[in-house]
Amino acid sequence: MAKRTPPRPAAKAKTRLAPASKPKPRAVQKKRQAVPPEVLALVGEQIRALRKERGLGQDSLAYSIGLDRAHIGYIENGKRAATIPTLIRIAWGLGCEVGDLFPPMAELERLLPDD
Repeated sequence: MAKRTPPRPAAKAKTRLAPASKPKPRAVQKKRQAVPPEVLALVGEQIRALRKERGLGQDSLAYSIGLDRAHIGYIENGKRAATIPTLIRIAWGLGCEVGDLFPPMAELERLLPDD
């Protein structure tokens, strides 16, 4: 029996590149105000207190919600601001409401700048 050679692929047609165009201008975005570090620290302390109250370690909380343990640590130490989806996941993992992750409003009002 003779060996069959596979068919050759068809030659590719040459494509022409479009001439370079100028980049489109970006929409002007308002600069977000940074969250004061004191507020981040208060939120982190609240999350840590709830986690410890429930007898969870950073590892077990992080594993249950699909986050890295270091990320939980950064949030609890006030070094990183958690996004809303992350706060929702943390609240779900702790079995509480998202609002429970924040300290009382009286403490927050004291720290927030007047606009």
